[in-house]
Amino acid sequence: MPAAVQNRSTIRAAFAALLETALVGSGLPAKKVYPYRVSDFGGRYSVVVVTSAPVSRSKQAQVTRVSSLVQLEVHTFVLYAADAVVATNSPTAGSSKTILVPSTADFEVGDTVTVEDASHTEQAVIASVSSGVSITVATLVYGYTTPNVFWWTERQAEDRLDLLEKEISDVIMDNDTNDTWAQLSFNGSSSFDPVILGGREFLHEIIPVEFRLHSD
Repeated sequence: MPAAVQNRSTIRAAFAALLETALVGSGLPAKKVYPYRVSDFGGRYSVVVVTSAPVSRSKQAQVTRVSSLVQLEVHTFVLYAADAVVATNSPTAGSSKTILVPSTADFEVGDTVTVEDASHTEQAVIASVSSGVSITVATLVYGYTTPNVFWWTERQAEDRLDLLEKEISDVIMDNDTNDTWAQLSFNGSSSFDPVILGGREFLHEIIPVEFRLHSD
């Protein structure tokens, strides 16, 4: 009977699918999970990439049987910070407040923005977006005079990186074994490697994982 070892790409795709379910969607921390390396995130600011790493295989007693240990790397990329958008109106305090902005391209419903002028600063959740015209936030505690609106800050970036690591770790813990692999585990400490992509700085964490496969 000929050997039929498991292709590493099968493991990579299956694991990426689990991450996609856990991390992508309304209120979840990633905008996209890619099961392969990509050169362009399409403007997304919080992305997870699953890539191949070394494989160790050893023959078992039967000539056609093999024990496989597959390593993958999970890369998280989070935009470090973005320039402020300057509002063209002066929103007052209260609920459902509209802020007129020159561009809405980077704003999404459910995201948190920082609103700031010379007197006050606070974070607010976007309730709706009128494309190219304005955003409406759920609540403003203070009134503002043509405030700066930051759709992404250094603090948000660091918090998002930490949240991604936490949620990915939960996926690893919750999927120790299944029909595709015999055991999933962490494979040492994560590492950090900030990068410049498309002229913008991204925080970048690499999380190594290891899969012991069912005997082929």
